[in-house]
Amino acid sequence: MTKPGFLPFLMRYPNSILIVEDAENIIRDRNQDTFVANQAVSNLLNLSDSLLGDAMHQQIICTFNCDVKSIDSALLRDGRLVVEHKFDKLSVENPRHLCLELGIPGNGDDIHESTPLAEVYARKNAALGALWNDLENGRTSSKNKR
Repeated sequence: MTKPGFLPFLMRYPNSILIVEDAENIIRDRNQDTFVANQAVSNLLNLSDSLLGDAMHQQIICTFNCDVKSIDSALLRDGRLVVEHKFDKLSVENPRHLCLELGIPGNGDDIHESTPLAEVYARKNAALGALWNDLENGRTSSKNKR
């Protein structure tokens, strides 16, 4: 977001949505002692709330895994933050059910506490990775043999 070519790149795509995943490092408060200030927050503000933002009509979605209190206050002012949605951990039953639905080995039987949704999908990705490795190495489970 701080590279010189970033804004010209975005200007080629008006009326679009910019998704910034894992944005903790670019949306943190610029006044915190532990934060090295950069141009990212300023660029986000310009894209969302300036003449440039008015001309481009872009929506910005940021995902992050930090407390809202650590986000730069300029990004949280009225009119800038349209929606905030917090995804809490899932109760024990929900990730187990999801593991069953997704066909994750073990069906989540080892889940005994609240679990983030990302953990369930990490399990799915790990299971798919293991299956892919087995297929590449010529190994198959008894279900796949004829």
